[in-house]
Amino acid sequence: MTDIKTPEQATSLDDIRVAIDDIDHRIIEALALRMRYVERASYFKASEADIPAPERVAVMLPERRHWADDAGIDGDFVIELYERIIPWYIARQIDYWRKQRGLA
Repeated sequence: MTDIKTPEQATSLDDIRVAIDDIDHRIIEALALRMRYVERASYFKASEADIPAPERVAVMLPERRHWADDAGIDGDFVIELYERIIPWYIARQIDYWRKQRGLA
């Protein structure tokens, strides 16, 4: 395994690319773990109508913007990202919910 250098330690474009690839790999693993939690949440949803939970999304988005601001990245970008991934996760949860109940 290659040593991952901090941005300040990087001395070449290869160092940067190795680090970015590592970060992207961890992001994808985190998205997959998030999916496992989304699927598990379906066990606690009494009906398919409970899955979208717009009140939860309404709380989540400002919180994610705050986290982005704290991390020093563009909050608008983070909101746009979540506005794209949340519907995708909801659709996957609906599919999973139906399969678990023999409806799909």
